[in-house]
Amino acid sequence: MSKEGRCYLCEKNANVSSATNERKDANRVECETCKIYYLDAPIMFRKEYEEMPREKRAMLSSYTRERFEHREKPPELGDPDALKEIIASYENKTLDEKLENLIWYIRKNSPQFGGSVSWDAEKDYPITYSLSPQGFTKMRDLAIKKGLLDWPARGTGLKLTEEGWKLGTELVKRRKKE
Repeated sequence: MSKEGRCYLCEKNANVSSATNERKDANRVECETCKIYYLDAPIMFRKEYEEMPREKRAMLSSYTRERFEHREKPPELGDPDALKEIIASYENKTLDEKLENLIWYIRKNSPQFGGSVSWDAEKDYPITYSLSPQGFTKMRDLAIKKGLLDWPARGTGLKLTEEGWKLGTELVKRRKKE
């Protein structure tokens, strides 16, 4: 049974359903920002996620989004104490890692050089391991300043420059090997 609800991570509207066919005691959450993940034992852990600091939940959102973008199986989130290492690894991303992930994302979604990729900072901020849409915007602006991205006009998609395309292609190849 599916119902509208709130994402446990980003608190935005989400499709939350019982995953009893797939798992014994879990909720399947599908959110435009975090994409798809499972919350095991929601009766037990829901309150812990609600009380978790927002910046920690943002890092879990980056984790679930990254798995989705890499076409990996949706993660199973359970006891928040067991996720401390995942949260720490995302909290400690460098500026270069954040920028590279943005370039990788745009390149993997570009059909060809000069192609435009639509974006929405409100739902795409986990791509840059950011805490908020403002973090995504700062990374976008940094990529433009470094000559990796073009943003021809407000309301349009982002385009990789020639330098950005080369870097993005290298990142796509590297990540396929991992």
